[in-house]
Amino acid sequence: MDFVLRKVQEKIQRSLKSSGGAKYFSNSRNGEGAELLRDLKSADLSRQKDAVKRVIAKMTMGRDVSYHFVDIIKLSQTEDLELKKLVYLYVLNTAKLQPDKAILAVNTFLHDVSSPSPIVRALAVRTMLCIRVPAVLDHLTVPLHCAVTDPDPYVRKTAAIGIGKVFHHNMNIFYEHGFADELLKLLFDSNPLVASNAAAVVCEVNNYGKKKLDETPDWHSRILINLPEATEWGQVYLLELLSTLCPKDAESAEVVVTRVLPRLNHANPSVVMGAIKVIANVANRCPTEVIERVTARINAALLTLAGANDPETKYIVYKNIHALMVIFPNILRTNLDAFYVRFNDPPYIKVEKLRLLLRLVTPSTAPAIVNELAEYITEVDIVFLEEVVSAIALLAIKMENVSTPCSELLMKALQMRPELLPCTVIAAKNIVRKYRSLLLLEPLANEYGPDAIIDEEAKASFVWMLGEHCDFIENGQAILDQYIGSIMSHEPSVQLSILGAAIKVFLRNPSEMQARLATLLETLTTQSEDPDVCDRAFAYWRLLSKDLEIDKMKRIVESENSSVNVDHTFSDAMMMTDLKKSINTAAVVFGQPFQSFLPPYGLADTDLADEDEGDEDEYTTDNVEENKYPTSGNAQAEVSSQITAPSQHKPDTAVEGSSAKPSVAHHDPLDTLFSSASFSSPSLVPPPMTNEEKKISPPPTVVKQTNAMDDLFS
Repeated sequence: MDFVLRKVQEKIQRSLKSSGGAKYFSNSRNGEGAELLRDLKSADLSRQKDAVKRVIAKMTMGRDVSYHFVDIIKLSQTEDLELKKLVYLYVLNTAKLQPDKAILAVNTFLHDVSSPSPIVRALAVRTMLCIRVPAVLDHLTVPLHCAVTDPDPYVRKTAAIGIGKVFHHNMNIFYEHGFADELLKLLFDSNPLVASNAAAVVCEVNNYGKKKLDETPDWHSRILINLPEATEWGQVYLLELLSTLCPKDAESAEVVVTRVLPRLNHANPSVVMGAIKVIANVANRCPTEVIERVTARINAALLTLAGANDPETKYIVYKNIHALMVIFPNILRTNLDAFYVRFNDPPYIKVEKLRLLLRLVTPSTAPAIVNELAEYITEVDIVFLEEVVSAIALLAIKMENVSTPCSELLMKALQMRPELLPCTVIAAKNIVRKYRSLLLLEPLANEYGPDAIIDEEAKASFVWMLGEHCDFIENGQAILDQYIGSIMSHEPSVQLSILGAAIKVFLRNPSEMQARLATLLETLTTQSEDPDVCDRAFAYWRLLSKDLEIDKMKRIVESENSSVNVDHTFSDAMMMTDLKKSINTAAVVFGQPFQSFLPPYGLADTDLADEDEGDEDEYTTDNVEENKYPTSGNAQAEVSSQITAPSQHKPDTAVEGSSAKPSVAHHDPLDTLFSSASFSSPSLVPPPMTNEEKKISPPPTVVKQTNAMDDLFS
């Protein structure tokens, strides 16, 4: 009995296999071409379908089947919808490889666009628009205009998408043949499916077109009417277009917010974020009491999305929250527990939660965050631990009331995991830049020593702390001498830090540091192959050659340490308008304007300039942050190379301390030394250069310049 059942099962499986599409991909046999030709010319509908399927299978496997083009085109006159779809599929793929044959199918398409069946009409329009051949494109303008006014909404929906394809294929045809006006007609269509597809195309045209479509006050009302009846993805398109529109007054903005609020309870996260994006874009035109009322609703919606089961959705929501906190600074301030890291969270979710905790922290909640970070230092993942160490330092910088507990927690983490020494040194440098009393240099130097620090940025940070505070530790001068003696074995950024530290120590104690500084400058100017290091050494040499007073030299070399900006998420290139546009898009994940990573689809004469009113000069509060917490950077960039006159410090014009775009190029006071100073025998430090050294580094030509610092060199 089992044998019989097994045989029956095998027979059923063979029958199912033979009836599927796999049989069309079997090896070819002799005489198959003639058999295909007979079947294509046969009057039997089933044989015709079978033949076309075999041709498409061969085409899928990369074989040339273009010689069947004429015979297959003749089959397009059939009334059978399945066969017609197969013929269109063949024509579409053949036209990509042999564009000259595509024109042969135009008459078929023109015949089908007048078919009584709306499905056939839509199929013909869609297929014509998918054939990216200029000859075919010239013939589809009339059928596309007819499809816009078709009585069936399915055909009009296809026409809306088709207009978008015309726009991307040839922008000139789009504007010259009046498709912009046709698109606006579809946007005002009474059918939500048609209107939502038209809204998607309008967004594309406004983003990449030569000019934006003329907006009218009726757009708001029409979109808001279609919004509740559209499908969930149709609502996404309608909300995206609505977010780009500007209400004419506060009353109109309030109406938009009121009509959009129900979308915050939608089951689709993209619809919820689209509604929030609309509110964020019109918030600056709404009364304050309306925004306060809406913020509570946004809070609840974001918490619901943040509690999603899938981590991918959480990640996108967290990225959007970073942008929303710039627009609504007070959201989620009382819901920190929703972003506490859990042991089963994926690594990228843990990092985003950590960053959000730093953004949401307040002086009253800072102690609770310190306790939470104390739990995280027991994690096993070393990458996450490095993020935690950076977060501890940034929390100390941001909240002064917990700076001391954060410093203690930093050393505790280092004792538990000695491999965290490099990131701990960098974190300690960031803390001491703001709180000079929280110097962790002595325990780092005595318990671990300079030999244990092998990371380039960590060494640069350690040397910077030595240059600033070596007088406060017992063997600080000896450690710095050790670095000076082995300077040529370090990386260029570390060499710059050592040079800067030596200059600072010399300014505090010229008599003891004179000989070592002379040796250091001679070594770097004669042995260094890095142009930055060599130029910096020559710059200091020229400065010392001027016989300036120590106080004047300090005014040039030493400057106030710039504060560490804690809230870094977005690129400096993102203005407030870009930030609002980035919500619910990939741009908010990358932290950059969409123009920086999204190509304009090869369109010519594309103008991507931002023209939104009132936001041109506003910049977001954040800088780019991709894989790591932003620190102060190399000690070279942060301290050793920052020799800027106090008069050049100007207040930031960006919101919340972010760096605004400078109007002129940065001017380094040491640049003057390269043009206006010449070598002379320094009286304090290095001896006069030998003839061989002068051949290697000839003095620069003296150029007269007017500079605000000329009085320092007179």
